[in-house]
Amino acid sequence: MKENMPYRNDPPLNINVFRHGESEYKQKDVSIENANDLTEKGIEDVKDSAVKLSELIKPEEEVEIWSSPTSRTLQTSKIISETLKNKGIHIREKGCDNNFGVKVFDQLSEVKNFSWKLFYPLVNGGDVEFEGEKFLVDKKFTNPLDIHLNEYFSKNGIATIDIDYKKTLPSNYVKEIDGFEKFTDAVRRIIIPLSRLKKIKDKPYRIIMVTHDVFSGFIANIFSAGEDSEKHTINPGEFINIERDNDKLVATKVGDFSDGNKDTDIIEEFNNKYGS
Repeated sequence: MKENMPYRNDPPLNINVFRHGESEYKQKDVSIENANDLTEKGIEDVKDSAVKLSELIKPEEEVEIWSSPTSRTLQTSKIISETLKNKGIHIREKGCDNNFGVKVFDQLSEVKNFSWKLFYPLVNGGDVEFEGEKFLVDKKFTNPLDIHLNEYFSKNGIATIDIDYKKTLPSNYVKEIDGFEKFTDAVRRIIIPLSRLKKIKDKPYRIIMVTHDVFSGFIANIFSAGEDSEKHTINPGEFINIERDNDKLVATKVGDFSDGNKDTDIIEEFNNKYGS
């Protein structure tokens, strides 16, 4: 049978990094059965991408779905599972506590101790209301180079804010933003299991990882040199296809804007930029 055919090299390994669909951001901690936080557009985008993904999956592949624990990623995972099953694709359910074949991992969660409401004014300037206080954040001091929010986060722009200006801001606000999980730590949480997956060589595997913009954006940024910095990400509901090639993990599809390339090892790229 085809499943038992020997491989000249290592058996295929594919990893799909799937950004969750457009969300209303209303639900917090819910079960996958009750996850219902995507917009109608978000639902349709995920369905469309899941159909595209189904066309890449080969019959001999062992398919697993891994998800961040948030409602929007759980609903995205559920839609992917249902779409693939409707296409006749078997999802490995061993070790799952739900009927969708979705394994939930905290390592795939969004940036920890983080608030977009407090982060955006650092990048763009504007009013902030925090713990009963209202104050203005002046981007001339927090983002003097006027860089895009993705770049600001990845370069840890908060650490570069002028110390004297920080002293003019409420101390509880400064403590809060200084406690945001760093970009490198958030991405490293996912790089570590990727490194382990690369060593799986007993059978053809496809792991679908449903996660957030911080990781999909890191990969997209690798393949968008020369593009507008606002494009350094994939859209909600899109996915990146990663495959093993001669012991490297390379991207062969990055959303709808890049085909990636087989020269760049994603793990090596991270380690070179941020250290292993």
